[in-house]
Amino acid sequence: MDEKFVQGVVGGVLNRHKNRTLDKNRIQTLMVEIAANIDLVSSVKGLAKDNPLSIEMWKGYEPKPVEKEELSQEYLDYWTCDICNEHTHEVDYDYLGNGTNHLGCELKQEDLQKKSDKIMKQVEGNMKDFDLSKSKSNENSIVDMTATTRKGK
Repeated sequence: MDEKFVQGVVGGVLNRHKNRTLDKNRIQTLMVEIAANIDLVSSVKGLAKDNPLSIEMWKGYEPKPVEKEELSQEYLDYWTCDICNEHTHEVDYDYLGNGTNHLGCELKQEDLQKKSDKIMKQVEGNMKDFDLSKSKSNENSIVDMTATTRKGK
């Protein structure tokens, strides 16, 4: 440590206390204050790479890449949407529906179900008075039951 540096620290502390009387307790306080100032200033004057608070501001610093955590298959299987089969382990809880499904998938499914129910209701209404015995068959639906088939030919 530089002698002038120490003299500057000690001189600064003594100047702050110059109008006070020096007794045993005051000298103890001055010693603690001097030691604290030396520790504080010497740690700041250290190498930039040793100071984790300011290491990012120095040229040539490249942070170590964060290794991606390998997730178990059991964990991924649990956090899978039943509708689209995509993983939901990184989805915020606000965007999850029932269980581990995406909220968006459930809303789309609900909308499709409503449309399907509406169509089925219309078809049931149209088929309500339909008499199948009076309907005509088309040529594709006629099956010739007289023809016999032989196995192997």
